[in-house]
Parts: sequence; structure tokens; C-alpha cells
Amino acid sequence: MWKVLVEQDALKYIESLDKRRAENIKETLKTLRESPFPGKGFGDKKEIKGTSKSAFRMRIGDYRAFYVVEESSKIVKVTEVMTAETAHKKYGHVP
Repeated sequence: MWKVLVEQDALKYIESLDKRRAENIKETLKTLRESPFPGKGFGDKKEIKGTSKSAFRMRIGDYRAFYVVEESSKIVKVTEVMTAETAHKKYGHVP
């Protein structure tokens, strides 16, 4: 089992959303406890290439959560949550 930590800015953003969306995002992020890697467990997850860390994005409806995986300590750190539109503007399309 993995430990999922949500950074303060990401949590603030989630909590700024309407209650239903915020709860959906929180529940979906909890599924990372089982497996944060693409092709395993629940969710549409993709690895982000070209980074020095194990960085990933998870699609949650119209939102994207970005996270890094620390395999040695079995920790998943959610660093950002944003709309898909904002993510595409900031990072380009992550295939």
C-alpha cells in the first residue's frame, strides 16, 4: 500500500471547487494507494517523460492531477490539480 500526500496548494485548489467535484477528486486520488503506476489499479494515468523524477498525471474527468512517486518510501506526492484546459496550456498535451 502506498501513502498519498497532497501538497498544500493542490489541496487548496481542490477545496475551492464545489463539494461534489472536490469529493470526486479526493476519492479518485485515494485510488493511488493501490498503485500509482499506469496500467495498474484504477484510473487513467500516464507517465510524464523528460523529468528526472518519476512524474505522472492522472485524468479525473475534466481535471488533471500531477504527482511524483518515491518508490523507496512508497510515497505518492500530488503536486498539482487543475482543469484539463489549464494543464494543456501550462504543459502542452501529455499523450
